[in-house]
Amino acid sequence: MLYKLGVDIQFKISVFFGSDNPYHALWIMTMAKLFSRDDGTSPLIGFNWSNSINNQTMELTAEFRKALGFEHVVRFEHHITETWKSIVLQPYNRRAELVEIADHVANIAAKHEGGDPEVEQTLAHPSDILDYFREKKEVIESGDWDNLQCNFLEKVAACNHSAWDLTKAGLSFVAARNLHR
Repeated sequence: MLYKLGVDIQFKISVFFGSDNPYHALWIMTMAKLFSRDDGTSPLIGFNWSNSINNQTMELTAEFRKALGFEHVVRFEHHITETWKSIVLQPYNRRAELVEIADHVANIAAKHEGGDPEVEQTLAHPSDILDYFREKKEVIESGDWDNLQCNFLEKVAACNHSAWDLTKAGLSFVAARNLHR
């Protein structure tokens, strides 16, 4: 309601919310439409799918999103890789599904929370979602700083792998230049 009244606030649905149902997504986007502005913008700018999403669900929801005029307003955030520990069963790699759907579903963010599974399983300190919640001081004092740096670099490598696969399939994409400003 604040957005509709002119307060410039935006949000995205978190993966921790766990939405994997197209009709639930329709309800959320319908509510966002009610609070959109006359220019078509919405306070909802990202829909971060649950890790149990499949392409059929995303395709159906893309139809709803387009009908509501949100195809370029609400980004679908799809987890391609996940941290090795503490969130989903491994191995977890949705890259092939991304390449399959990216040619006909617009505005998808390919999120990489961990490295490629074949690399992650070999690391002395595989990525762990619980590391996201650690204080910097504790990470340094524990001696894990280098491990977390390695985890970050493997996440970047996985993202680059997705970029290569999309390019090989003849698909274009926009890199998130300002992601870590």
